[in-house]
Amino acid sequence: MENLAWVVVPSGDGITTVTSTVSAVAENRNIIRKRPCWIHLRKLDETAEEVLREEFKINDLSIEDCRTEARSKVEAFEEYIFILVVYYDGGISRQKKLCIFWGKEFLLSIGSRRLFEEAKRELSLEEKPFEGGTEKLLWIIKSIIVEKFKKVTDILEEQADEIEAQVFKRQSPELLEDISDLSYEILMLRRSLKQFRDSLKFLLSYSPKLVNPENIHYFRDLLDEVSVLYDRAETLHEFIQNVLNVFSSLINFKLNDIMKTLTIFVTILSPLTFITGYYGMNVENLPFASKPYGVILISLFMLLITAAFLYYFKKKRWV
Repeated sequence: MENLAWVVVPSGDGITTVTSTVSAVAENRNIIRKRPCWIHLRKLDETAEEVLREEFKINDLSIEDCRTEARSKVEAFEEYIFILVVYYDGGISRQKKLCIFWGKEFLLSIGSRRLFEEAKRELSLEEKPFEGGTEKLLWIIKSIIVEKFKKVTDILEEQADEIEAQVFKRQSPELLEDISDLSYEILMLRRSLKQFRDSLKFLLSYSPKLVNPENIHYFRDLLDEVSVLYDRAETLHEFIQNVLNVFSSLINFKLNDIMKTLTIFVTILSPLTFITGYYGMNVENLPFASKPYGVILISLFMLLITAAFLYYFKKKRWV
């Protein structure tokens, strides 16, 4: 499938989107030379890399990071700021990566078309979408990513509540597997949020040269939201660890109860086994062995021993 490019440019008080192949853009670069503009690529290929280098002065290191890096980061260059975001779209299993090259009059994004369509829809609702350059667009994209993190956090919190309710009802290997899986997903979320938060902090330190001072507070609000999400992830991690500890305690309690029961059985049966083994010897003149009522006496004696042990265990509150 041929690589596609979507070019979004201002049109009056709205926006216009031009869809083209990357090879066509490389042949007719006037499509991407209008400023300000937003260019979204589905993926990187040799033709796209050539256009990025020649038209936007994108560094080879940034292109390499866009291809291979798998953690959120921000790097500042002379002509642009490189932003890489790793996020989740609906669940931990659906990890996505978005690369952004942000300049004063242009914004290049490479990644999910779904995110592109969501951001474009939000941008079209603005009265003057490209007023002041591309800072509003970047804020919209970041806001959508934060919302996706919120949804994943909400899902994991609901799963944690469900597991907590089940822990006291059943202790099974399946439940332990669910707890382990959820713990892993929470760790992944917490790691991604930490990287995203750190990248936002770094972005704020470099954004004044690209963002109007009166709009900088929008990005600070985003940082506050991500910090709150990270705190929620931290709390959720502690919560699931407590649930795991409770699960382990319940398993140990059940195991101790089983061992106590078995110990009581063994304790009671040991003297009875000794007596039956003693009278099972092939020797003569055993006490009561030759008496007609010997079996009854020996059986009563064994019952007496059993009753004495049970009385002692009950007095000690072991049964």
